[in-house]
Amino acid sequence: MPDLLLKDLIQALQDRKDVYTASREVLGTVVTKLLTLPQKPTFGPHDISRTTSEVLKRFDKRAHLRYTAEHPSLQ
Repeated sequence: MPDLLLKDLIQALQDRKDVYTASREVLGTVVTKLLTLPQKPTFGPHDISRTTSEVLKRFDKRAHLRYTAEHPSLQ
């Protein structure tokens, strides 16, 4: 699962010069936030998508929009 999320993050952050570093940093933040959810360690795909979207929204607005466009359940 982390590999799929990392792939999605690289795609969302593709316009950044530091795409790989930024993707790993965002992935770390997403995982940290997921571990604070009350339903841990069993969170579903929607929890992951929603948390990733929230992190991207604060980190990079363009990446957030691209990620949201790829995940219709967030719209």
